[in-house]
Amino acid sequence: MNKKAKIAVTRKLPATVETQLEELSDAKFNLDDTPYSEPQLIRAVSWADILIPTVTDQVNAKVINAAGPNLKLIANFGVGVNHIDLEAAEAKGIQVSNTPDVLTEDTADLAMGSFIMASRRFGECERMVRAGAWTG
Repeated sequence: MNKKAKIAVTRKLPATVETQLEELSDAKFNLDDTPYSEPQLIRAVSWADILIPTVTDQVNAKVINAAGPNLKLIANFGVGVNHIDLEAAEAKGIQVSNTPDVLTEDTADLAMGSFIMASRRFGECERMVRAGAWTG
């Protein structure tokens, strides 16, 4: 019998991801979807095999050093890892991963949208409509 991994998920994730985690692991989710405090992170790493944080969670040396012996992976749901103390994780033999390409298309979409919004003065038009100043 395979033991399911115990996973602590610190923030709301896409529904498909949460569904898969529920099916494949013993996942505990942050139902409030607010950033975990340091004490909450310390509690999570004390029992988890895997921690899935986001950029809002400060996974510092104090948190990592409080990790139980089962914590083997910090799988960041995001591009950066500057909120995770990589040296402390390495010293404890904890792997750190991220999702490096997750925002590439979104960033391009925002850039293109900004170009169009600025060139066509959409912001100004939206304010006119809301103020009732649009004459057609």
